[in-house]
Amino acid sequence: MKTLTHTQEMKALGRNEGFTLFELVAFILIVAIVFSVSMRRFQDFPGEAERANFLAITTQIKAAVTIQMMSAIASGKWEETRRLENTNPMDLMLETPSNYAGEFDLIDEIGMPKRTWYFDSYNGHLVYLASDNSHLFSKLGDGTSTLNSVRFRIAVRYDDEKPSEEQGLGIDAGTVTGLNDPSLRTSGGNESGSAASSGRKWQGLVLEEVTPFRWDRAGLSLPGVEISE
Repeated sequence: MKTLTHTQEMKALGRNEGFTLFELVAFILIVAIVFSVSMRRFQDFPGEAERANFLAITTQIKAAVTIQMMSAIASGKWEETRRLENTNPMDLMLETPSNYAGEFDLIDEIGMPKRTWYFDSYNGHLVYLASDNSHLFSKLGDGTSTLNSVRFRIAVRYDDEKPSEEQGLGIDAGTVTGLNDPSLRTSGGNESGSAASSGRKWQGLVLEEVTPFRWDRAGLSLPGVEISE
């Protein structure tokens, strides 16, 4: 029986377990293609994370405004909600988010860090500075203009006004104690001009968009994963 020397055994083992130059080049190309495709698929995750964080904080602020409104109704001090118009919504939060920078007057937004909230005390607007605005659009015009920031304000709304969105409770003025708006009374104290007698409906205290916007999803596409809107 013919036996192999140790050197011959090592050469045979190398032919069976090693890579040829062609195989190595093919492997490198496949890895490069997979990496390139993966980067394109996952590059939108930072934008989606920012959008999710923005929506979560906005929901919390809206909840704080609603709680303040319901508290005023329960205590019969609805008129006092008018004092909250154009004030800082962050003051209603139990704890402000970590990316809230504070209140500023006539600030230059160019020098502000992105993904930051701040209150524009000059205009009475709560502002969010977007980092990735590729899916952030104004609803005005043809709806294709991108926005670098989103602005909100606290406002009192009635049903005969036209807010940017359908918001509020639609409570009949006068059905809840204290819902007559003093600002609508005549100088002679006649209540005929009040919200109750005029049939106006108080929509409530709302956090409204200064400029109507939409922040679309990034359109992620992952194999075997269905992402709902």
